[in-house]
Amino acid sequence: MPSIQAIADALSTTFTDERYPVGTTYVQTDNQVKSNLTGVSDLYTDANWLGKGERVWIFIKAGTGGIDGGETVKREVLVATTDPFVGIASTVADSVPRLLLGVADHDIAAASFGWIIKSGACVFDATGGTVAAGNFLATAGAAGVVTVDGDEESPAIIGMATEAKSAVLTNFAQGFVFL
Repeated sequence: MPSIQAIADALSTTFTDERYPVGTTYVQTDNQVKSNLTGVSDLYTDANWLGKGERVWIFIKAGTGGIDGGETVKREVLVATTDPFVGIASTVADSVPRLLLGVADHDIAAASFGWIIKSGACVFDATGGTVAAGNFLATAGAAGVVTVDGDEESPAIIGMATEAKSAVLTNFAQGFVFL
């Protein structure tokens, strides 16, 4: 995958054209992560944002139905396309991390292009059950949702929660994705 050092637009900007080649990655520094918070909700402020470390973004095209902020995103190639960088909300059958692209930080309309988080600080849709800080996370039964995976050696783990579900935003939890 190509990697770029600078982008002309905000990471939350979406496009109707392929502004960057799909599959391109961009790395935010620790300082950028600390100051750029999340696009999921403006309830996350400097006072309650737990993000730190680098964050890797990947440029994708949203597939059928689009993608909502906080959703885990799988490769639609498994469903209806041959492009490995077209993404849709993941489902329970996607608990194999290699099938996932990342976590959306903002909404991306169907057939539009945008950046999602491949690794680093993010906000997960946690409507799949109770989540506590320190829990390991895997995809759940509902589209785009994570749930707790209690086995720290499970191959299904895609991340870890750094706050309890609904601590800041109802049904969401901050954490780190590792894909």
